Amino acid sequence: MSSFLTSLSEKYDFHNEDQVTDIVLDYFNQSSKPYDDLIENLLQLIQSTNNHSANIINCLICSFLRWKNLLNKSLSPPIIDENIINSFLSESLPIACLPDFIEIFQIKKEYLINLLKPLLILPTNSNEYKRSLNIVVKLNYQLDFEPNEILLPLILNSKDHLIDVYLDDKSQYEEYLIGLLNHLYDNGGKKLQDRLSNEFKIKTPTFNKKTLSKLAVRYWNLYGNEQNDKYPNLAILQSKRTLGYLINVRYNGLTDEKTMSDECWNELVTDIVQGNDDLSEYLIEILADRDDIVAMKYWMAQLDRPYYSLPTWVQQYIHNKQNSEPKESTPNQTTTETSTVDHYKIPLETHEIIFVDSMSNYERLLDGLFKNNNEEILIGFDCEWKPVFNNTSTSKQRISVMQIALSNEVYLLDLLNFFHTCDPETIQQRLANRLFDDDYVTLLCYGVRTDASMLIASYPIFDRAIYSGKTLLDLSLVQNELAHVNRDIFPHVTTNNKMLAKDKGLSELVRLCFGKPLNKSEQCSNWERRPLRNAQVLYAATDAYCLIEIYKFLSNSLQSSDYLKSFRGRKPKKLEATIARQIDENFHETTDNNINQPPISADTTRPSGEVKRPQQMKFVVDNMLHGLGKELRVAGCDTVILGDNDPHTDAIRYARAENRIILSRGAPYNLLRSHTLEGRCWQPPLNVPAKQQCAAVLNYFNVKVLPEDIFSRCTLCNCENFAIVGGRDMRILWCKTNNYSLEDLEPDLLNYQPEMIDMNRRTLTGGTVPLVLTGLTLRNYRSYEEFYVCSRCGKVYWQGGHWRRRIVRNEFITESEPISEDSDDGIVFYDAESTM
Repeated sequence: MSSFLTSLSEKYDFHNEDQVTDIVLDYFNQSSKPYDDLIENLLQLIQSTNNHSANIINCLICSFLRWKNLLNKSLSPPIIDENIINSFLSESLPIACLPDFIEIFQIKKEYLINLLKPLLILPTNSNEYKRSLNIVVKLNYQLDFEPNEILLPLILNSKDHLIDVYLDDKSQYEEYLIGLLNHLYDNGGKKLQDRLSNEFKIKTPTFNKKTLSKLAVRYWNLYGNEQNDKYPNLAILQSKRTLGYLINVRYNGLTDEKTMSDECWNELVTDIVQGNDDLSEYLIEILADRDDIVAMKYWMAQLDRPYYSLPTWVQQYIHNKQNSEPKESTPNQTTTETSTVDHYKIPLETHEIIFVDSMSNYERLLDGLFKNNNEEILIGFDCEWKPVFNNTSTSKQRISVMQIALSNEVYLLDLLNFFHTCDPETIQQRLANRLFDDDYVTLLCYGVRTDASMLIASYPIFDRAIYSGKTLLDLSLVQNELAHVNRDIFPHVTTNNKMLAKDKGLSELVRLCFGKPLNKSEQCSNWERRPLRNAQVLYAATDAYCLIEIYKFLSNSLQSSDYLKSFRGRKPKKLEATIARQIDENFHETTDNNINQPPISADTTRPSGEVKRPQQMKFVVDNMLHGLGKELRVAGCDTVILGDNDPHTDAIRYARAENRIILSRGAPYNLLRSHTLEGRCWQPPLNVPAKQQCAAVLNYFNVKVLPEDIFSRCTLCNCENFAIVGGRDMRILWCKTNNYSLEDLEPDLLNYQPEMIDMNRRTLTGGTVPLVLTGLTLRNYRSYEEFYVCSRCGKVYWQGGHWRRRIVRNEFITESEPISEDSDDGIVFYDAESTM
């Protein structure tokens, strides 16, 4: 490499990146042929094996564009060898640099598209194809290509990972994909082959129908947002796949080791096909495929589908079966093996199971919970909700029933239709605190993570109490430990009954204790129906009450409850992460439909064209974005940063109470967005440094940062109030903090009485917060005449020589407002540790 490039590499070796930009700008400023020099240096770097080549390439291109825009706006690029340009674009340059390179050499879009098209017909697993696709995405050219040029081949070959690259997390491309898939499945996808050949000009298209439908449903679940009217074909395709699953459950025994009652199965199927002729016809067709004429006649009557309305082949099947006798046992009947199982039953009468759907019954529940307010109480806890089979991240899955079991009765609280009518700040919060945050309550549960996630999703008022977790006693943790250390405590630890051995979870724990499993046939019921069937009521009550029975049994067997009590308050691993993930997969509701809380004010629901100052912005940053939060404070924005142990939903409280904009990512973002108005929750870019995330936030919300804004807030606590302390006071404090003698270092201050600092307490005079003085050294502690002390946390700042470099590096200040080289106007102060 040239001496110039070698010097740049050496700067990177010593982490002097700040100086590299200045050197490069000066280099181009002195060059007589800057374009030629740029090309020559890039060629050298591409052929080099230097570890810093990619960084230097990026620096050269970015700096050249900046130099060109600032100082040589009228300079036109010379004619460059087309082969070199093509090689740079299609092979050599880092993709991140291409937009700037294209702007420098004024390369037209049409030229680039024609360059990329031949590369996009190469095998999708080739490096050339993958690079070309990433270039298309980087330049935002996706819609400049026909569907058969990029997207359709990826769909037909089930290249999900490349489709995700194509989408680039942008809603316009997600909608384009869903619209295309919906179009392909017009008329049930029966003419898909012809459509691909004739409309999209794909010669002899080949694809796997099952794999393609699975892919279509996957993306419908991810991005369709349950817009059935907008994408009806995909909605029907999803329903058909769900029907296929339920048919397999019924006829092939694919029950995930659970049983499903006939009533439960019929409910779920009815909910899917009712009112849709295509789906009802599809159901009857697959029943014909299963050779179940009895079930066909049942559903023909239930769905009002007369013989003549069915497809010809189905009519012929029925005709052929007309005179045949029904089978003695059809696949739609419960098997003898299941019906003879002796299941566990709770010792309660029907009147001792109370469905709470009115205020009178709710007051009865509260009376039972608070009857002996200062005495220890055992409560069995469980929740139920309607199952969803589509694994969609935006499913409107809602918690329906909460079971609360006391010693002599069980309450089934209607969360779906009744509880949301209760005042959240009083009635709802009182229940939440009693169940989850009370010193006298032991809340017995089993595998509480999913229940907790669904409960918080539907009622965020529960989040703080559940995260407290002080009342929780998860019997699954007890079961797991006893299975390893004291297995003989269970009297039914072995069995010859193979059917019972298949039961897992709570049902297995009940069997281990009492010799009989739970009847799980109603677990997948439609829990949103009202009234609940008697079988559902009994199932729900049993699931909660058996927890109290298990606790009593184990206490007696262990001759003490001390061992069990040691599990109280022990939260399952990754409870918070599980909650966020479950909500992301199963729940997406708007604030108005979920919770009775006032919405965030809508004065700035979307970023407008109006330029704002940092003092106008108020953010709350999720705990996975600490670096971004500190950068926003550096820029002068009022920013709350959630602590590592704070629940993500605390952001909702801050947003509502203080009208803040939420910044979050990943699964928590979907949770938080579902409880805020449009535009009040935003995802910063992923996998980029915090400074770049900050720049993206400021750009998105049109925030203009001036010199006086930089470091105008404490990066540690967000406070904007500072006390100015003289240099002599701080020099004495530094000596005392670092155990240096004043006689040795500061003899002239021996008789000086500090004006602003109480040296005995090491606080500001009259204050109570200890001062935090870090970063100063023996070399520089005398260099500053004024220091700035945060009035809230006591952190000490001072003016350091790095301020100008900090601004340039973060690009907070617009280039149209340069800072005078010799002026200190606008300098506020500097982070102490940043000066080192």
